[in-house]
Amino acid sequence: MDDPLEGGAGSVVTISVDRYDEVAVAIASAVATAAELNPLELPPLSDIGVDPEALDVLFHPSHDPSRRFSFQYAGHLVSLFGDGTLTVDTLDE
Repeated sequence: MDDPLEGGAGSVVTISVDRYDEVAVAIASAVATAAELNPLELPPLSDIGVDPEALDVLFHPSHDPSRRFSFQYAGHLVSLFGDGTLTVDTLDE
């Protein structure tokens, strides 16, 4: 699991997708860290309608600050930003 980066204005986990070969791996790692789970315990992104290959095209490597994509995954709000930042926040129940 990754050590969360400092910052993120209240985010549970904030990382850079640039540290990973695939955006989906970055997402699984960050959500698993936030949820205190093994990444293999999470459902595949495709099961929730998110195309991992499309995320790679849009966000890796991309430094277009106008890009942003957010979705709910495993009880968390995942947000990808064009600068390479990925944040994971706990959803209010």
